[in-house]
Amino acid sequence: MKKAILPTLLRVLGLGVVSGMRSAMGPAFASQYVNRHPSPSLKRSPLGFMQQEKVMRGLQTVAAGELVVDKVPGIGDRIAPSGLAGRAIAGGLAGATVYEAKGGQAWKGALIGAAAAVAATYAFFYLRKYARNKLDVKDSFVGGVEDAIAVGIAAGATSGR
Repeated sequence: MKKAILPTLLRVLGLGVVSGMRSAMGPAFASQYVNRHPSPSLKRSPLGFMQQEKVMRGLQTVAAGELVVDKVPGIGDRIAPSGLAGRAIAGGLAGATVYEAKGGQAWKGALIGAAAAVAATYAFFYLRKYARNKLDVKDSFVGGVEDAIAVGIAAGATSGR
């Protein structure tokens, strides 16, 4: 990753944060990004599957479903060990995909994406809890606002080349 390290780093951080907010959204946007901007180095790597249109469509479907499921009562806390691990893996996958596509080392992108996902998981868990309790608004409303923020971050992180 000789050129454009800062834009790639910001892209990976953004997708990591989004994965902490909505676990499927980070990989879905990463796959969409590499489908719009195919990378020969990614195609030859174990992460090449992320550049397939059917994978992108599947991830987008899962991400859309997650937006609905997130509002259902009784869904476990995102900071529970299994939820946290899933978000870290999602952030790692998104980060590794983008780093590899831009000519960098996938493991670096995975570490950055996973760390950003874990940090965002806790941050948005407590922000959502605060908003729900202190501002006296329904959880589904707060979740909808969080959805909009996540989509905005993901769209910004994957805009441009």
